[in-house]
Amino acid sequence: MKKAFLAICVCAIFFAASTVWAVPSTNVPGGWTYLNADTILGYEYLQQGNETEALTFANAVLAVYGMAPTELLNGTGEKITFQAGPNDIILDPGFAWVYAVVKVDGPNDYSYLFWDTYAAGGDNILQTPTANTFPYNMIDTNSVPPGPLGISGITFFGPSSVPEPMTLLLLGFGLVGMAGARRVFKK
Repeated sequence: MKKAFLAICVCAIFFAASTVWAVPSTNVPGGWTYLNADTILGYEYLQQGNETEALTFANAVLAVYGMAPTELLNGTGEKITFQAGPNDIILDPGFAWVYAVVKVDGPNDYSYLFWDTYAAGGDNILQTPTANTFPYNMIDTNSVPPGPLGISGITFFGPSSVPEPMTLLLLGFGLVGMAGARRVFKK
């Protein structure tokens, strides 16, 4: 009995310390995965497109998928703006990122949450699908001539530095198990 209890405690500690179990899958149900672009996790109509609104949108989408929340890079977010924006891009921002909210301006004002998963390697290069590839930057029939809308800005996000509650819970169970094992062996 004592050996089984000790084995369970050791397994719990290794499980809590492991980061492999916490890595989200790149096969996200409901997301849009492309062969030559990063994954779109969701899109929404955002009026202002500021960092706070983009962060709220990103964390709401991540919560739907059961993924850990994100936070602004360097406390304020790394934001790139375009005057006359392109329709689709391949952009190396020069720093590591995990998620990006791409704001497309026009009558629909959609923002798209991208996950850096291109070729499942996380290459830190933002690559959008070609404009008018569902659901990204669909053709605006109100413009003359009709065509995809321009990108006005991109806000980049990194992983959350706040520990996940489940990780802390598992670590706590492991510590309690070790204390219990020590108490059993002392007797």
